[in-house]
Amino acid sequence: MLVTSIGSLPFTDVRQSVDAVFQFCPEIPFWPQLPKRSFYERMYVQCLENVPTVVVDEQAETMYVDTRKTAGVETFYEDVQNGNLRAFAISDRAAPGLYELLDRLPEIRDHVAFIKAQLVGPFTLGMGLKDENGKPIIYDSAYFDIIKKALRMKAEWLIDTVRRHHPDKGVILFFDEPAMVSFGSAFVSISSNDVTSLLNEMSDGLDALVGVHCCGNTDWPVLLNSGVDLINYDAFNFMDTLFYFRENLSAFLSRGGRIAPGIVPSTAEAIAIAKLKGLGDYWLKYLSQVAKTGADEESVIVTTACGLGSLSEEDAYKALELLKNLPGAAEQR
Repeated sequence: MLVTSIGSLPFTDVRQSVDAVFQFCPEIPFWPQLPKRSFYERMYVQCLENVPTVVVDEQAETMYVDTRKTAGVETFYEDVQNGNLRAFAISDRAAPGLYELLDRLPEIRDHVAFIKAQLVGPFTLGMGLKDENGKPIIYDSAYFDIIKKALRMKAEWLIDTVRRHHPDKGVILFFDEPAMVSFGSAFVSISSNDVTSLLNEMSDGLDALVGVHCCGNTDWPVLLNSGVDLINYDAFNFMDTLFYFRENLSAFLSRGGRIAPGIVPSTAEAIAIAKLKGLGDYWLKYLSQVAKTGADEESVIVTTACGLGSLSEEDAYKALELLKNLPGAAEQR
């Protein structure tokens, strides 16, 4: 069992955040995102720097797509066509934890199996990012094409950057899809096939293990029928829901897909009463469910249920401590 976390941490000191990552997740260190530190580290803003038609107001802490603008669009498509990854770089202002992590990784090099990175997922970005009239940009095909192509190029730049710094390490890239919990509701008029195709468009051909993180219950076949390598979910609160779709899950596992269960809770209330023994029991329950599919889950990656960015520093440390010690507790069960 290997462990890692979702991405966000509550710290405002970049060095402190990387210290925590190295201490608690040395085998799969993750790029720490620090939304309390800066508006530019929030999940939507972080991946939309220098994208034409996107308007960012740092003082008001808002952003939207202005569909009345066309400046820069032609150059944008030329950069996409030419594979100009430098045009899609994520800056140190938006991702200081990424640069700190890559610079300091030699400190724990011998422990590292994979380096984990993450970006907001295309469905969540399309639903959460609005146009100037407050309409989700996913419903405007022309402008959403700009947004999703920008996200794909950011993903390629991110993977390329990690590999150039540390070519001997594996790379995992998660697309974080919290908005998937609303899929299938009356507020979302997008078909399951369209969302699956969107995920495939974003992930196909990326030079990494590609995962999707969903921190709640959703229509799991949408993800299971996609081509992603990993599905990460809140197994602490929604353990059984994924296994209701046994046929889809078996097919996903049979083609080499893997589930990364979020066994460790990520809310202050649950962390306050969480015990390592109880989480070991959760792990056994997960394994018993997986065994019914006939799959071998020896190489599973376990995570926190969601990001820890909204917690206090004390609670975040406790969650990470539980995560680090879970493999040992599980082996004793």
